[in-house]
Amino acid sequence: MQRFAAELRRLRITAGDPQLKTIAARAQCSQATVSEALNGHRLPSETVTRRLVAALDGDWVRWRELWRVVRTELDDLKHNRPETPPRTLQANMVCYPDPPAFYRAAADRVHTTRHELRLTYVRLHPPGQWLIPEAATYYETVLQWAREHAGESTSVRRIIGVPERDGVPQPAYLAWLREHQAEVRDVYAYEARVMSWSTSCPWHNSGLYDDSVTFLSFSGAGRQQLTGLSVEGPVFLAPFASVFDQAWGASQPLDEYVAGQDR
Repeated sequence: MQRFAAELRRLRITAGDPQLKTIAARAQCSQATVSEALNGHRLPSETVTRRLVAALDGDWVRWRELWRVVRTELDDLKHNRPETPPRTLQANMVCYPDPPAFYRAAADRVHTTRHELRLTYVRLHPPGQWLIPEAATYYETVLQWAREHAGESTSVRRIIGVPERDGVPQPAYLAWLREHQAEVRDVYAYEARVMSWSTSCPWHNSGLYDDSVTFLSFSGAGRQQLTGLSVEGPVFLAPFASVFDQAWGASQPLDEYVAGQDR
C-alpha cells in the first residue's frame, strides 16, 4: 500500500499538485478517502482508484494493472500467514428455516457492521425475482450502508455468479446486471464482480461481516426457497474469507462484464 501511495503522490505532482479538495471534487469522493489513498493508510477500491487516476490525468490501463498487482499481493499476505496450532471451534450458530427469517437477520446485522461486507450471490435467478419484502429490504440495506459509509474507508464487495450457457448469460440476469450497474454507479463504497457460472443447480452463498460473523444460505429447488445459518467468530469465518478473496481476484468487474456483453 505504501508503494501504491507513493505512485499516487508522484501522479499528483505530475498533475500540478492539486489540493485535496480539488482532487476529491474531480473524483466525486470525500477528502478523507483521497488522503487515506495518498498516505497509504488503505488501498482504495478499484472504482475509487479509477476516479482518482482520471482526476489526476493518469493512464488508467497502467493503473488498473498496478492496482490489481497490489490487491493480489495483499490477498497473498493474508493467505500466507504463519501456521497456527489447531483450535477447537466453539461456534455460536443460529439456524433460519425460511427466507424471511434469514433476510431479516442478515439485514439487522448489516447495521452493526463497521468496516467491510463480503457477499456472494450465486443463484439461478437474479435478486429481482424474490417476492418476499424481507429480501428487498436486505438488498437495499446493504446499498444504504455503503452510501452512508462511503467516506469512512469501508467497503462492500459482492461476487455475482451469472448463469451462462455457451458463454451467453441468461437474458433476465443480464437485464438485472444492467439495472444494478446503474443503481450502484455512484455508490463509491460498493463494488461488484461477476463470476461466470455454468452449473445448472443451486449453490450456497456467504455473507462475511467484518471478521466477526458468517452468514450462509442454501437454495432450495424452487426460486423462492432458501434456508440458512449464521455463525459468530473469526475462526469459522477465516476459510470463507480466503475462498472469497481468491474468487474476487479471478472475477471480472461488473462494468467490464456488461460492456463485454454489449459488444
